[in-house]
Amino acid sequence: MNIPEIKICGLMTERDVRLIHKYEIEYAGIVLFCKESPRNNPPDRAWRLAALLDRKVKKTAVVVSPTPDQVEMIEHMNFDLIQIHGELSNEVLECCRLPVLRAYNLSQDLVNPQEHEKIVGYVLDAKMPGQGQTFDWSLARDFDRKGKKLILAGGLTAENVREGIQQVSPDVVDVSTYVERKNSPGKDEEKIRRFVEAVRSEKRKRKRMEALERS
Repeated sequence: MNIPEIKICGLMTERDVRLIHKYEIEYAGIVLFCKESPRNNPPDRAWRLAALLDRKVKKTAVVVSPTPDQVEMIEHMNFDLIQIHGELSNEVLECCRLPVLRAYNLSQDLVNPQEHEKIVGYVLDAKMPGQGQTFDWSLARDFDRKGKKLILAGGLTAENVREGIQQVSPDVVDVSTYVERKNSPGKDEEKIRRFVEAVRSEKRKRKRMEALERS
């Protein structure tokens, strides 16, 4: 079974950043310019959170249908990637200097993925992102990733992520809603721990077996 990297999306607090470091999460998503999202960050807070993240973490700005001005502002915040939902115009693609993760919200039909040299991966999410809902993973299996990274999102939990990995073989698994605290902004450490354990347990098992074979 492929052992994917982990992305935790929707960071809002400095405590969230500390949890990213503690559990050695590879990708961190910070939502900007999306007033409809409860995880939206004003630019000054997004900038501060990105600055606190270790260089080893792939800092990802998550936006919906951004304008060229918004993309330019994100580029000055030292993000590593920009994840774009909604519309992605040629104007934005041409002016963007960051690698792009193109996000698609799947329902019943496969999409024809947008191609461009700046698009380095595809995020496959449920029809209503940020609601903790899964989608038909057979659509992800049949998705033409065109040799680029595939990030599986949408309703992943510690209980179902291994099945998602087995069915889709993603390069990255993306979680947000499941690991949130119930009564205050930010992430729940115990849920992050369980999610990480579910994803990485197979990797640790393989390492133990390899060590036994060498001994």
